[in-house]
Amino acid sequence: MNARKAVLRRGLAGGGVATLLLAVCFVAALGIPTTPSMVGIVVWLVAVGCGMLAVGRRERVSLGSTTLEWPRVAAVAIALLAVGWAAISAASLLRGDGVTGLGPLEGLLTAGLVGYFAWFARECWVGGSVIESETFVVD
Repeated sequence: MNARKAVLRRGLAGGGVATLLLAVCFVAALGIPTTPSMVGIVVWLVAVGCGMLAVGRRERVSLGSTTLEWPRVAAVAIALLAVGWAAISAASLLRGDGVTGLGPLEGLLTAGLVGYFAWFARECWVGGSVIESETFVVD
């Protein structure tokens, strides 16, 4: 495993652990989710966290009878992260309260983060167009 791939995979594993801890904190602080929106947020965090943790730890991930290589699973997990963040942020901005409390700056922050996540998900999916392709080699 080359150094860039090792750093990327460790980062994905760490991001997965952090996302799963965030889901645990939501449940610990707010109790068992009972509303559809809270269930959705917790399920979203767990799905993203498990996906990122799996690709950080394994070269190939088995889903039923299908085996997927880690860059594809990473792309899906990061795309889910982008879509979820955009949906939560847009909904809170439309209500007028915002997630971060930054007001109109939150829209700009969301656009930047979602754009970055989309770019990175695409890099994982295609095996690197800007990032070196050796980073995404499956051993």
